[in-house]
Amino acid sequence: RETAPPPRDRHPRDLQRGSVLLETAIAIPLLVAVALALAWALSLGSTALGLADAARQVAREIARGVPAADAIAAAQDAAPGAVIRVVAEGSTVTIVAERTVTAPVPVLRDLSVPLSQAVSIPAEWM
Repeated sequence: RETAPPPRDRHPRDLQRGSVLLETAIAIPLLVAVALALAWALSLGSTALGLADAARQVAREIARGVPAADAIAAAQDAAPGAVIRVVAEGSTVTIVAERTVTAPVPVLRDLSVPLSQAVSIPAEWM
């Protein structure tokens, strides 16, 4: 029966054999976390674009003479879950679309990002 050589006689490659498994075990969850973060960032960008579209749609409808309440109701399709409001400020009217987006991972449900997009039009368009 052969016995293993003492540790000082081992080849360095034999000593590193277990470290590859450890590095892989650490790297895979980190890669999954990075992938989820990138997916959430894309989701935030998409939501921000939807809010901007909704605010512009309300501004267009108001400029065409549609009542603000009807324009807001029509824009809810472009940004479901968004709060859209019309704010008159002197010679301009600002349409603000807001929504809070929560993290897609159950562990991070308490993490949320408020998004807001605004469009201003001259008051005489109302």
